[in-house]
Amino acid sequence: MSRPEVSVLLTSWNTLEDTRRCLASLHDTAADVSYEVIAVDNASWDGSAELLLADPRVRLISNDHNVGFAGAMNQAYREARAELILLLNSDVTFHDDTMQTMLAFLVDHPDAVGVSPLYLNPDGTFQQHYVQLPSFAACLALWTALKRVPGFRGALRRFQMQGADFSEPRELASASCMLMRSKVLPVDHIFDETFPVYWNDAVLTRELEAAGHRMWMIPDAVVTHNRGASCRLLGPAMRFRHLLGGLVRYLHLTQPRHRVVLFRFVLVADYLLKSLVGRTTTLAWGDLNAALRGDVGPLPDGDTRAWEIVGGRGRLGTGEQGDNPAAGAAGWAGADGAVRTLSIDPPGSRRGRRFAVRPTGPSSFEATLPITLPGQRWIAPIRWLNQRIAAARLRQWLDTHAGARTLRVDEDHEYLIGWLGEDVPAVLDGSEADIPGSSGG
Repeated sequence: MSRPEVSVLLTSWNTLEDTRRCLASLHDTAADVSYEVIAVDNASWDGSAELLLADPRVRLISNDHNVGFAGAMNQAYREARAELILLLNSDVTFHDDTMQTMLAFLVDHPDAVGVSPLYLNPDGTFQQHYVQLPSFAACLALWTALKRVPGFRGALRRFQMQGADFSEPRELASASCMLMRSKVLPVDHIFDETFPVYWNDAVLTRELEAAGHRMWMIPDAVVTHNRGASCRLLGPAMRFRHLLGGLVRYLHLTQPRHRVVLFRFVLVADYLLKSLVGRTTTLAWGDLNAALRGDVGPLPDGDTRAWEIVGGRGRLGTGEQGDNPAAGAAGWAGADGAVRTLSIDPPGSRRGRRFAVRPTGPSSFEATLPITLPGQRWIAPIRWLNQRIAAARLRQWLDTHAGARTLRVDEDHEYLIGWLGEDVPAVLDGSEADIPGSSGG
């Protein structure tokens, strides 16, 4: 068997349609390039593995559990035969001549060890996907209210490359789609697997730059990127714990110990202040404490469908079950199984002192929120405290079940808005409501 020019390393986790588009665009636009595709599927349940297995141009490694992005890429890399490897996320689609343009750049620039394309959003607009290696000030600004302080705000802008010019080639790299020379990598791995989801690319970039290697972004090679297609499936608690826990691990590698201690102190102070003034936070205190120790937590397996959380008489805009909002939610979700519905205090349910969730179908669940203290009907502070306890119990349950979250509530459950880590704006009786707080300050 002849040796291919490029080994394409593709990771897959429950992104069936994105994976389908990615493969189709690769095969259509790189037909004149000799390449092999080595795909690793992290125990997808949505048919992604079956799609990859059915493609004769793909060599599939099918895992029985989720090993994360770094682990999957390393598995694929150990099977690669080409001198050039293409790191590829399944949410990337190629434009005409993208692969050929990146190949030509490496031929013309022997001092370059890697090259990445320009990213576009699915609507065709420019996507600012690149970042620089973060400074300590940028790390603090990324997670706390210090982002509003001029010096820290500037550090964050430089890290996120806000306002940068991407119309000309520049020294940058992105692991979502990067063509690399394998000779600059270890023989058995690309990424540090102690960073399973986030920051592994920063560690790789730092190591390559320290060795004097140069990586480039070129605007003449273009891809469309459905950014975060897999990461959204983690749900907010798992996603932010991996993001913060990975950052703490990165700081351990790059900063003196006293700065790591300072980072933890500032984050705890920031979260405490937000809690005291009633602001929502991206992580519950237990997950925050674990993340600040560098503990990223587990990677989810099994069902990762999004949650549609319907509070009381809250309705789904797409429900088609007449005047019964609970039936509308369950009927809509169960129609094609695209999402799971969690009905909160559905009509007819009786509330007690215990939080309870029960399944009512393959895609629908009912939750009864607790009334912890008596007297909430007449005493407003008790009602406020009961609501916060109920919201905390519901979020605790959701945080152990992966999946993005949408919240639709009636006026009796309006207090839940902003307290469940919603991934999209919540809806109150069919209209959008503002969510207090923000992710990270």
